Amino acid sequence: MPGQRGSETRKLTQQVGIRLTEEEYERLVGEAQAAGLTLAGLTRRRLLGLHITAQVDAELIRELRRLGGLAKLAIRTPGIAEHGRLALDEIRSAIAHLAAPS
Repeated sequence: MPGQRGSETRKLTQQVGIRLTEEEYERLVGEAQAAGLTLAGLTRRRLLGLHITAQVDAELIRELRRLGGLAKLAIRTPGIAEHGRLALDEIRSAIAHLAAPS
C-alpha cells in the first residue's frame, strides 16, 4: 500500500503542520534517528506523551545484561566473589536507570 511504512496499519488521515527553526529541526531529526523512528513517528509519540527509547539505550541495556551474566559467574568464583557482587549491583542500577521512562 503506497505511503504505508513499517507495521503501521492505522489510517492516519489528519495532519498537523508546525514551523521550526533550523536548529530545532536538526535536533528533532537527530533524536528521531537515535530512536530509530521517522520524524513523524517521533513527533507523534511526543505529542501523545508516549515513551521514546533511543536505540543506543536498548543496545546498551542488552550489553549490560550480558555483563551481568559474566558478573554472576564471578560471584561463584572464589577470590573474586565480592567484586562480582559489587559489579552486578552497579550493572543492575545502570539497567534500571536506562530502562526508566524519561
